[in-house]
Parts: sequence; structure tokens; C-alpha cells
Amino acid sequence: LLFAQFGPHAYGVGAASWRYFDRPAGALKDREAALLAAVLPNPIRFRLAAPSAYVKSRAARIRGQMRQLGKGYLEQLSSK
Repeated sequence: LLFAQFGPHAYGVGAASWRYFDRPAGALKDREAALLAAVLPNPIRFRLAAPSAYVKSRAARIRGQMRQLGKGYLEQLSSK
């Protein structure tokens, strides 16, 4: 995710979070993080700047999965 291109001059999640949401990746809201994930594996086709109905639907599914896993899930992974 550090090298994924999320749009013109936006390589990596950190750069994309600043470009599209004006905040660092660690401060993204669930909705914003899900949108970033939803455009992968083809962020050029599934544009983050103008998300299609498909991207919005995919982001909603990702948010549902995030809720099921719970907020502590990523913290548990990073502590291992």
C-alpha cells in the first residue's frame, strides 16, 4: 500500500489520504479508509476523486466488514 497509485501524484495510502481527505492516514474516518480500500486493485479505473456507484457500494461492504472485525483488530495485528 506504500507504493499503490491512488491518482495523479498520489502514491501510497499516506499521500492519498492527504490528497483526497486533507488528513494523515492515521486520522482517516472509517468511511474514508473504506473508500481508499474500495478503489484497489485499480485506483486509476475506480477513481477516488469521483467514486462511482460501484465504488460506493464496495466501500459500504468494506465498512461492514470493518465493523464486524471491531476497532481493536488492527491494533492487535500491529502488536504482534
